[in-house]
Amino acid sequence: MDTPKTPKAKKPVPTRIDANGQSIPVSIIRPEILKQDAIVSKTINRAIKLHQRMVADKNKFFEDVELYLQQVAEKNGLEWKGNAVLNSFDGKYRVEIRFKERIQFGIELQLAKQKIDECLKAWSADSNVNLRAIISEAFQVDKKGEIAKYRILRLRRYNIKDKTWKEAMELIDQAIQVVATKQYINFYERDESGQFRQIVLNFPAL
Repeated sequence: MDTPKTPKAKKPVPTRIDANGQSIPVSIIRPEILKQDAIVSKTINRAIKLHQRMVADKNKFFEDVELYLQQVAEKNGLEWKGNAVLNSFDGKYRVEIRFKERIQFGIELQLAKQKIDECLKAWSADSNVNLRAIISEAFQVDKKGEIAKYRILRLRRYNIKDKTWKEAMELIDQAIQVVATKQYINFYERDESGQFRQIVLNFPAL
């Protein structure tokens, strides 16, 4: 007696998932769309790998430069802090590493504003008009309801011999809070004119 033959399993139909999450048979997708999909996938995969390599290289750059700076500082019994500019022996290349702090103000800023308002009221009407305008402008908010930090910090430059003013500046100092620090590393090459030209890698965006 012959053994019945097992029916062959059907081969799965090749499909692609579209932007709406639907499974579409490849056979009904236009060839030009498949070609576009292929080139986009190929290009994006290469871009992702390049991005990952750049992130790894960026971290290694910081690691190497900071290790060197720390070694230099340790020879003098110190710990390295701050920015640095390193030049090659022939003066052709330059590496610059710097740190930028992002700050915000605490509640002391409102107290400083009250002190400054006291100053404005106490000063005579014929006092420096430009300074009064700068002070008033410093505490104005933008469309987002935020104060321009550089305007507040700029107030500390003025050497005003007024007890209330000095108290206000001390409150501003107390209000400053460092909430984040971002590292930057830039590379430069001296061109034929003798000027340094940046080797653009856009690391800050990584």
